[in-house]
Amino acid sequence: MNRLSKTALTLLVALAASASTTASAADTQLAGCAAKRESIRSELRQAQEQGLSDKVAGLTRALDEVNAHCRDNVLAERHNKKVLKAQAKVNQTERSLRLAQEANKQPKKIAKLEGKLEKARAELAALQAQQP
Repeated sequence: MNRLSKTALTLLVALAASASTTASAADTQLAGCAAKRESIRSELRQAQEQGLSDKVAGLTRALDEVNAHCRDNVLAERHNKKVLKAQAKVNQTERSLRLAQEANKQPKKIAKLEGKLEKARAELAALQAQQP
């Protein structure tokens, strides 16, 4: 795989994994595929202004891929699955904590589970706050 293909693939993976958008996309209240497109276009403009030809080529390819394959319903479905998975993690951690407390486990173990629960709840809240 040549360098350009790796760059394009890396950008596609990063864009697919990212649910956040750039400020310009957020300013116009875009969501889903439209937000992804705007985010890529914004990065593309910056890369063109900076004369980064490899990055321009990769972003152009990424934009073509989003235009060809991105579907809002698929993004929403993926997002909902992530939320459900995060909720299950919160539920499991709450259960583990409750069992540890009932069994009078060591305070260190309970504190560790409380920290884990706090982190799981924060991740869930962040996912719930995001638009798909």
